[in-house]
Amino acid sequence: MRPRRLGNCQSRKSPRPATHEIMTGRMLLYLTAGCLLTCLAHGTQPAIKVLLSEKGLQYVKEMGAEWLLQNLGSASPPDVHGKLSLSLGTVYYDIMGMAVTYCEFAEPSVEFYEDVTGFKAVISGLYIQVKGAWSASYGIFEDGGDFELVIRDLEVDLLLGLGMDADGQPSFRCAACGASVGSAGLNLIDASWIIEQFIDEERIRSTIEEQICPMITERLDELEYRLAALGATFQVNRLLAVDLPLTSYPVVNSSCLSLSLKGMFHRPDSPVDPPFEPQPFFLDGQPGYMLSLGLSDYTTNSASHAYFVSGSLQLLITDSMIPPSSPLHLNTNSFGPFVPKLPKMFPDMEMQLQVFALEAPEFTFRSGVVRMDAFGAIKAFVVRPDGTFIFLFRLNLESTFSGKFRMANEKLTGAIALDNLYLSLDSSEVGEVQTDALKIAIKFGIKLSGLPRLNAKLAKGIDLPTMQHAHLTNLVLEVEEGFISVLSDAEIQLREAKVGTPWMV
Repeated sequence: MRPRRLGNCQSRKSPRPATHEIMTGRMLLYLTAGCLLTCLAHGTQPAIKVLLSEKGLQYVKEMGAEWLLQNLGSASPPDVHGKLSLSLGTVYYDIMGMAVTYCEFAEPSVEFYEDVTGFKAVISGLYIQVKGAWSASYGIFEDGGDFELVIRDLEVDLLLGLGMDADGQPSFRCAACGASVGSAGLNLIDASWIIEQFIDEERIRSTIEEQICPMITERLDELEYRLAALGATFQVNRLLAVDLPLTSYPVVNSSCLSLSLKGMFHRPDSPVDPPFEPQPFFLDGQPGYMLSLGLSDYTTNSASHAYFVSGSLQLLITDSMIPPSSPLHLNTNSFGPFVPKLPKMFPDMEMQLQVFALEAPEFTFRSGVVRMDAFGAIKAFVVRPDGTFIFLFRLNLESTFSGKFRMANEKLTGAIALDNLYLSLDSSEVGEVQTDALKIAIKFGIKLSGLPRLNAKLAKGIDLPTMQHAHLTNLVLEVEEGFISVLSDAEIQLREAKVGTPWMV
């Protein structure tokens, strides 16, 4: 393994492992538990599944080791003030301005562990040098100066369990923890012989050793609190929010961590379930990729339902929106061949069309293809010179679209086609409407203008949501029966550590 170097820190080769409770308490949990977006009811069928593979876990481990290397080298442990009560009296002391001047370690060993539904981490070989200032008083004697603390061969064996509490929140427990410190050497520079009598390196070593596992437990409690504060619902826009709670306990085997999430979209002000249920689906993880994501058609249909009940699935079409090259325009003369009485009743007048959904569009995932069935209506109006409207007729419209999609370079690409279109007359104030001829004209307009524009955008690619310091790579999208699977690797860009980073936060 190639040694890492950054500033005044260096990692060295060793049989495996390395780190300390920062590694276990923050790196491993934060990056892995980014998938655990919180809570909700037990037993609900999930609409989203996330699988973290062995490849993904090892990448998390490597990034965590790099993060630790950066942050240890720039960390500022907090000042310490206290007293030692000894048989000879009480020593009052202050330790200030501490800074890590050197550290080295080998990569930690992390693996999935079924027995605790979590992880096993073995950390060893951590070597740290810390410098700072000290002052002490014993009776009438006072002393002070600089110091150097050297910690050698720090080792931690940890079993970390993942779960879900009674409210559906993710939970973390330290199933087992063992810690040892090979030695801890303290050098009080220019200390008087009286103060030196109180230096007990074995006591320092055992004190550090005793504090490691309680500190890990404390960090797990902090992580649970922070995740609980995030909540389970995230607002997408003013019309849409999504619930991403756990629906069942995490599942861990020897090669994978599996998480099940609710994945329901709804109106932000009305978190009501849609009138349909998610169906079970099986996501087969691919060990060659770090992450596998499965999205059932329940997720997209719940979003469609939320938009529908919000009343946003409607559009007012004016003639200015029609391409000049189109043979059909929104005026009564142009509509004469389809509505014979129209030009006579309202000669040469402007028209508008109100298009709206009668039901939420329904998405269906079939092998290799995404299908959308839309059910709507079209109301036609004449626009009077004074800007008021006269109702003409209403048509009911059923249409089916299908599309094929792929992902590459953090973009969604693909192509959409119109499969079927059915038109029927619902009511008319202007007599006969020749729906068969009008259907042909509408299909021609969709294929001539609407779909080419949309497919041109899809050909260029639509940007996928990204995070500031993480990118998905090697994306593969596959449409399966009832769900979409996305396979991906990841690249995490660690932010450069700042000098004076708080210690162990």
